[in-house]
Amino acid sequence: MNVASWLASAVLFVLPAYVANGSPVVMARIVKRRHPIDFGKKFVDGRRVLGDSKSIEGFVCGVATGTLTGFVEGIVFGNPSLWTWRGLLLSVGAMVGDCVGSFIKRRMGLAPGKPMPLLDQLTFLLFAMAFAYLGHAYTLSLGQALFLVAITPVIHYATNVVAYKLKLKEVPW
Repeated sequence: MNVASWLASAVLFVLPAYVANGSPVVMARIVKRRHPIDFGKKFVDGRRVLGDSKSIEGFVCGVATGTLTGFVEGIVFGNPSLWTWRGLLLSVGAMVGDCVGSFIKRRMGLAPGKPMPLLDQLTFLLFAMAFAYLGHAYTLSLGQALFLVAITPVIHYATNVVAYKLKLKEVPW
């Protein structure tokens, strides 16, 4: 496999996680009434578990759009059942990872929307890859996984700037 194919296959593999991670931002502009995943509850430290920015609707939207992305990849590249399964695992992992990142940020006293470099960009990716691996839908080499860890912060930042310029986000991070 040449370098371009190697890089492209890594990005195509993780695309459902990227879509899942980004789609709740778009959904939040469409669905005005959202329900927080933590139901407004506080953790033992007195802070919200996750905060209002993590909603049931956003989680479901992320899983649905990421799974759909995997399904479409399966139609395009063959083996829709594998790609759909992988899309589901990557999407659920991405959304769980995003929640874990928010949980950590709340414990650190950071308000929702405040940046935490690398945590914001990588928890969704690492959890997505872990879920795909545990679900036996993992086809990345170690080199490809490391490539994704290296490029995801750049892609995450660039897509957030675009979302900000499109007025989908209030901050460019």
